[in-house]
Amino acid sequence: MKSRGRMQIGSKGEALVISGPIDESSRLLELLDRSRDGRLVLDLGGVTFINSLGVRDWIRMQAAAQRAGIAIELHRVAEPVIHQLNMIIATRGARVASFFAPYACDRCGREDSLLIDAIAHARALAQLSPPTMPCAECGADMAFNDFPERYFSFLSV
Repeated sequence: MKSRGRMQIGSKGEALVISGPIDESSRLLELLDRSRDGRLVLDLGGVTFINSLGVRDWIRMQAAAQRAGIAIELHRVAEPVIHQLNMIIATRGARVASFFAPYACDRCGREDSLLIDAIAHARALAQLSPPTMPCAECGADMAFNDFPERYFSFLSV
């Protein structure tokens, strides 16, 4: 992985894998130089934090991508990024292919952040119906552990 400030950038197949915090040192605009055929695929599963300056740079990156005709696709979007997408409409605009969401098991008490395929579950998510997920500990169905109308609002763009 190549370090840019504190944010880490690596590659996995066609995706740039982003991990660590997105903040004032992240230099997100430089990611556009790594787009291929008018497409930039970002794996955000390792993002641990995004502050207001990171959000500002995120918005600038998306605007520059749009001007350049680069479509951004997000995979494995971490919960800290989802929270920003939900709070600040200007952060939306990229296609979200998959994202992490909070789940809890009523049987054993396990809580986990589980990956949801936004494409495969698009119809149910549009109806604010999260998929059921099996508990890794006891096998019971886990329950979505947030308010669907709030958590999934980023998908309504």
